[in-house]
Amino acid sequence: MDSRQDYQPFTPKSNGQRPDFSAQNYRDTFPQETEEEKLDLSWLAGVLRRRFPVMAAATIALSALAGTAIVITSKTITIEYEGSFSLLVEPATAEGLLSKQLDNTVAADLAKINIEGISLVDYETQIRILRSPKMMDPVVKELRTWYPKMTYSLLMSKLSISRISYAKDGKQQGTKILEVRYKDSEPKKIYAVLDKVSKAYLEYSLQQRLTGINQGIKFIDMEMPKLRERVEVLQLQVQRLRQQSNLFDPQLEGKSLSEQVQSLRGQQVEIRVQLKGMRNLYQSYEKLLEENNPQGLLVTQGQAYAGLLGQIQKVDSDLSYKLAQYREDSLPVLALRKSREQLILTANQQAREVVMGNLETQIKEFEARDLEMTALQKDLNQKIRNFSVTTRQYDNLQRELQVVTKSLSDFLAKREALRIDAAQQQIPWVLINPPEIPLDKLGNFVTATVKQTKKQLALAVILSGLLGIAVGLLVEVLNNVFHTPESLRIATRLPVIGVIPFTKKVKRKRVPRPRKLTSARSNSKSKVQVVEPIEVIPTAPMEGFAKSIFSDLDYQFLEAFRSLYTNIHLLSAGRTIRSLLIGSASAGDGKSTVALHLAATAAAIGQRVLLVDADLRCPQLHAKLGLPNVRGLGDAISTDISLNDAIQRAPNQENLFVLTAGQIPPDPIKLLSSKKMQYLMEQFQAFFDLVIYDSPPLTGLADAHLIAAHTDATIMVVQIAKTDRSQVRKVLEELKISGASVLGIVANGCKDSNHSYRQRSVGLDTLYDQKLSALGTKNQN
Repeated sequence: MDSRQDYQPFTPKSNGQRPDFSAQNYRDTFPQETEEEKLDLSWLAGVLRRRFPVMAAATIALSALAGTAIVITSKTITIEYEGSFSLLVEPATAEGLLSKQLDNTVAADLAKINIEGISLVDYETQIRILRSPKMMDPVVKELRTWYPKMTYSLLMSKLSISRISYAKDGKQQGTKILEVRYKDSEPKKIYAVLDKVSKAYLEYSLQQRLTGINQGIKFIDMEMPKLRERVEVLQLQVQRLRQQSNLFDPQLEGKSLSEQVQSLRGQQVEIRVQLKGMRNLYQSYEKLLEENNPQGLLVTQGQAYAGLLGQIQKVDSDLSYKLAQYREDSLPVLALRKSREQLILTANQQAREVVMGNLETQIKEFEARDLEMTALQKDLNQKIRNFSVTTRQYDNLQRELQVVTKSLSDFLAKREALRIDAAQQQIPWVLINPPEIPLDKLGNFVTATVKQTKKQLALAVILSGLLGIAVGLLVEVLNNVFHTPESLRIATRLPVIGVIPFTKKVKRKRVPRPRKLTSARSNSKSKVQVVEPIEVIPTAPMEGFAKSIFSDLDYQFLEAFRSLYTNIHLLSAGRTIRSLLIGSASAGDGKSTVALHLAATAAAIGQRVLLVDADLRCPQLHAKLGLPNVRGLGDAISTDISLNDAIQRAPNQENLFVLTAGQIPPDPIKLLSSKKMQYLMEQFQAFFDLVIYDSPPLTGLADAHLIAAHTDATIMVVQIAKTDRSQVRKVLEELKISGASVLGIVANGCKDSNHSYRQRSVGLDTLYDQKLSALGTKNQN
C-alpha cells in the first residue's frame, strides 16, 4: 500500500491548545431545566403543519356529522306558542289595604303586625299547591269536554308557574306577582286552558282568603284569654312589690337615698377633720407636760387659770430678786423654791385633770360620732343595694306589662279588622294581566319555539375544529418519533453534529435479509428477522467523486456532509479522531448513506479514508459503490488473505478505500469479538488517516457495540419522522454501558429546506463561540 499522507485536521488559531468541544463538555453545559416542559410556539406550529391533513379530515368529518344531526333535528321541531297571565297574590301595600278596611290612623301600625297564616306567603309552597292534582283535577275535567286527550300529566308538562323577580343592589328580589304560562301548538287551546286555570286560581284565592281570615280570628280568640291573664298576673306582681318595698315613686326614693348618703358623707368628713385637730392638740399638750411646762398649757385656757399663773410668775420674780441678794442655800431662796414647786405641782395637776381630761372626753365623743356615721352609711348603702334590686324587678315587670298590654290592644284591633275583611268578602288575588299570547308587528302570534340552526351549525364547526386539533395533537403524541433536530438534541442531550436534508436523488430499495439473524443481546434461542433497505445512488460523473455514487446530488445535501465532517473535529476534544463507527437504532435510518458520503467528503479534502462494511449480516456498501463482494472483512478475519487483496479503491476516488463485508459468516459475533478483528482495526488506523465503520442496527444486536468499544468515537444516525424515541434512548443507554464514546447525533432526512441547522450543527453555535471567545481572552492575557 502507499504510505500514509500526513494530515492535520482543522483547528482554530490559538496558542497551540485546541478548545474542548467534546460531547461530555456539551452535556456539562447543557441547561439543567428541560426544554421539553416549556411551551414552544414553533413546536406547536410544526405540529399544526405536520398534522394539518389529519386535523382537517377530522374537522370535516365531525362537522358533517354534527351538521347533519342539527339539520335533521331542526326539521322535526314542532312550532309552539306560549300564552300567560299574571296574578297579584298579595296587596301592593298592607297599609293601603287596612286603610280601606278600617279608615283610621291606627291602620299603618296594625299593618305591621306579623301574625302567622295571615300576612306571610310562602311562594314555593303556594306554587306547589297550585300545581297539585287536587287543585288541577277540576280544571282537567272541564277541559276534557273540548280536548278529550287532556290529562293532568300533559297539562303539567306544558304549564309553568313562577314568581316574577327584579334586580336590586345586584341581588334578585321577589315580587308579589305570580306568572302562569302555558305552551302549545294551538293558540285557541292556549286561551281555553289559561282562562280555566285563571278562574280556578281566583276561586281558590277567595276560599283560602276566607279560610285564612277565619283561622286568624280563631287564633286571636285563642290567644286573647292568655294575654288578659298575663296582664292581670303582672299587675298583681307590681302591686305586691310596691307593698313589700314601700315603693310609691322609685325615682324619687332613689334620689332621696342618694341625697342622704351624700349628707352623711359630708358630716363624717367634718367630724374627722375636727377629731384630727383635737388629737394633734392633745399630743402638743402632752409634750408640754413632759417638758414640765404646765404654764404653757394653762395659758391656752384663757382667764380660768390666771391667778395660779400670776402666783407662779410672782414667785419666779421674787426668787430672782432673792438670788441676787442671797446664796442658793439660804433660807429665803429655799423657801421660795419650795413654794414654786408646790405651785408647779398644782398647775400640773390642774392641767392633767381638767384640761387634758376635758380634751380626752371631747375626742371620745367625736370618735363615737364617727363610728355612728359609719354605721349609718353602711345601713344606707345596704338599703340602696336592696332598693336597686327591687327597682330592677319593678322596671322588668313594668316593661313586660307594657308589652303584653300593647299586644292585647293590637290583637283586639286586628280581630276587628279581620271581621270587617270577612264581611266584605273581596277576592284577595287580582288578575293584573289577562290570558294572552304575544303578537308581532304584523299581528301574528309570536312563536315560543326558537330555531338556532345557523348558530348551532357555527358552534358545531368551531367544536369540530377544536376536536380536529385535539385529534391531530393526539396523533402527534402517539407518533413517538423525532420531527426536528432541536427535539432530537433536547431528548438525547447530545449535540446534533449533522443535519442531512431529504433529497429524492438518493433512491432507496428494500432488500430482504437472506436469513434469520441471532441476536447476541437476547436469548440464544431467539432469532430476529431484520430487513433493512439499502440505498443505491445513481452513477453520474461529478468532480472529485465517483461517477456511480455522487451524481446529481443537491448542493445542500453535499454541504451538509462537509459541515458534518468539520463538526466531528470540533468535538474531538484536542485529539485526532482516527476511527468512527456510524450506527443507528433501527434499520432504514440511513447510516450506510451517511457513512459513505462522510467517507467521500473526508477523502475529497485529502485524507486517506478506509470505509469498512462491518455489517456481516446484511452488507450494503458494495451495492451502493458497485464493487464486487467476493472477499471482505469476514474473509480477512477468518482467513489469512492479505489486506491488499481485500481492500478496494473506490471508483474515480483516489483517497477513498473500501473494505466490503465479504461472504456472510454463520456467526458474525464470533468474528467481530475475535482478537484478529482487534488486530485488524489497529492495522487500519496505522495505515489510514480515518477509518469509518458501517455497522448493523444497534437495537437487539451486539455487533456494533463490539466495534464501538474499540473506535475513537461513535456517531448515531436518527431518521427524522421515523426513528422511535424509545429505541434511541435504549441504544444510548446500551452504548454507555459498553463504554463507547458517542460523539453526537446526525439528523437524517430533514424535509424542512429552510431549516436553520443546515450550515452548522444543532446546539454547537453557542458552545463553539464560547470556546473561541475564552481561548481568545486567554491568548490576550
